[in-house]
Amino acid sequence: MERPLVCLLRGRASCKMDMSMRRPIILFLSLLSIGTIGFHVIENLSLLDSLYMTIITVFTVGFREIKEPLSPIGQVFTIFIILGGVGSVLYIFSKLAEIMYEGTINKIWRRKRMEKKIQKLKNHYIICGHGRMGNTVRERLKEENLPFVVIDNSEDGLVELRGSQDCLYMEGDATNEEVLIRAGIKRAKALAALLATDADNLYLVMTVKMINPSLFVLSKVMEDEAEKKILQVGANRIVSPYKLSGLKMAQALIRPTLVDFLDLIIRRSELSLSMEEIIVKKGSQIAGSTLTEYDIRRRSNVIVVAIKKPGEEIVFNPSPSVDLVPGDTLLVLGDNADIELFENTYIKEAT
Repeated sequence: MERPLVCLLRGRASCKMDMSMRRPIILFLSLLSIGTIGFHVIENLSLLDSLYMTIITVFTVGFREIKEPLSPIGQVFTIFIILGGVGSVLYIFSKLAEIMYEGTINKIWRRKRMEKKIQKLKNHYIICGHGRMGNTVRERLKEENLPFVVIDNSEDGLVELRGSQDCLYMEGDATNEEVLIRAGIKRAKALAALLATDADNLYLVMTVKMINPSLFVLSKVMEDEAEKKILQVGANRIVSPYKLSGLKMAQALIRPTLVDFLDLIIRRSELSLSMEEIIVKKGSQIAGSTLTEYDIRRRSNVIVVAIKKPGEEIVFNPSPSVDLVPGDTLLVLGDNADIELFENTYIKEAT
């Protein structure tokens, strides 16, 4: 149990290095032990002199021998020590070069390749902090086939992503302006501030809004007193994990069927039914008309659950006579294919 525990605490890369160097180190120490004992027994040298003879023989440095000349048995023994020593030293150096390549050169090459891919992203999502919430957000974005970049300053937080070919990530401080710019914050669509503390998230939101004031920012909040401050510095939305969990548990006690339904909507990979936000664009068919005029429920088989007009509160179960204008956000419920058909037919700008 000790080795897996060490791997968890020190990281997979560290354990891989330990295992790679373990065999050559044992081999080298064994060779030194055999040589020291051999010269001590064969040539009747002290242990210190025997160790000295072994080291100058293994590394073939040509220093003065302690005893000259060696006995015939000692000469034969020295030949084998030289052969074994040269092979051991070459083996150790090859392992050191391999570790250096994997740990330094290969790491730099992998980071450069990752940065090139990130530079090509546009309208992507940035996840700052890859803890439990960050991992959940990443998995959901991956399910949706949406582009994203993960930023985390902990090597352990990125272990799961290192072997992945389709997850872009950066190791660094998310509150650092240079790191955010390298992550494409000026081209991003939204950012999730999911760092460990409210103070870090507060500073992150401030930094983000200084670089890209129009970027949509969602922030995690742990303490009640931090909510107002994070909103004041520019966060568009805040999420309190404790409050959400408590409300969901209360609803599960009172209305379990409703919670089951909402869970199915959220985990829509298990169900074709989903709920989407669709923004009415200028020049689309539905702009300037009402829900009744296009009979959306019958033609598209989707339900408009709510409408949010710019600068106003969300209106649930909207009246069929409500006027739809560009910029309105429709919350629609229906089958994935029906929602896509509705968006392509009525929402997109006419060409």
